[in-house]
Amino acid sequence: MRGKKMTTGKWVLIAALSVTCLLTGLGAGVQTAEARITDLVASTSGSFADTERHWAKKEIAEAVRAGWVQGFPDGTFRPEVPVSQEQFMALVERMLPAYSGHEPDDFARDLYLTPVKGRWSEKTYKHLLAAGILPSGNPQDPLTRVEAARLTLAALGKQSEGEKYRGTTSRFFSDVSLDNEHEVLMVYPIYKLGLMTGYPDGTFRPDDKVSRAQAVVLLNRIKEAQEELYPGQVTEAERQAMTKAVDSFVTAVMDKEKIRRYDDLVSHVQKNKLPVSEKFLQEHFSFMKYEVYDFIRFPRFNELIYYAKISDGKYRMTVQYYSGELGGSVDRTFYLASGDGKNFRLIGKDE
Repeated sequence: MRGKKMTTGKWVLIAALSVTCLLTGLGAGVQTAEARITDLVASTSGSFADTERHWAKKEIAEAVRAGWVQGFPDGTFRPEVPVSQEQFMALVERMLPAYSGHEPDDFARDLYLTPVKGRWSEKTYKHLLAAGILPSGNPQDPLTRVEAARLTLAALGKQSEGEKYRGTTSRFFSDVSLDNEHEVLMVYPIYKLGLMTGYPDGTFRPDDKVSRAQAVVLLNRIKEAQEELYPGQVTEAERQAMTKAVDSFVTAVMDKEKIRRYDDLVSHVQKNKLPVSEKFLQEHFSFMKYEVYDFIRFPRFNELIYYAKISDGKYRMTVQYYSGELGGSVDRTFYLASGDGKNFRLIGKDE
């Protein structure tokens, strides 16, 4: 893996303060709730005895100085030690913009939080669950490359990118079978986004364990990808107005008015002269056109949200969230238009 990339959210600072439950969980062998702060130590220079000639020396030093990871009391970083799933989850949490999240339902709690109950990583798992960044396996299991790809896509709100490759006949890597749809939907988009690469022999090695050094490089790429995927300066006031515009409309339609037929929805918009275009309705409510339908739950809008200003007066808002037992982890993108950054119209992607 090669490396770079980043943007900072408030969680970087919060996580840096939560040393007893997060930083202590990143050292090899530190896996209990009783882990002590002395198990890991900071380095002011980011230099370690075992990274001087390491291929990821620069990325490791930058990550340490940024407070994302730490070294060990003996002056080493142990770059080739495998990272566990819970350790990577904690690292990913630090890369995300701040969001409040919400209490999981009983099914989600039993399925995703039971394995970490009482562990140092429990709060991290609970927080990421609202954002649809879902673990697989046991928290102490080594993180594999394909799992790193899956979690990274979710952290960036880009899981839906995998749908482009469903049923593909293109073979990117010799060890990723087209018959293994799960791997294709994770590996192909992460590769095309430039976040993870293959090896010179034409393999991706999806089951290989991810080392501490590789995890640090991937953090850099996540950071840089956030800046590239969600460009433009969006003020806090604009973010709040955008969120309110989408949330208010979805809540009114689905919960307050309980509209379930597409024709009724169009009539509702026209009658009340709502700032919503026909293309927006088609993109997000076309399921209502069918006599019998099931639909993926809409977000609550207190989950992970990325905002972007993609052109003069046009904005994009991507919500990454857990949509319940049937939907699982989902990213949903809304487009909006505004002339003043205060009043927003809900529009289609290509308007």
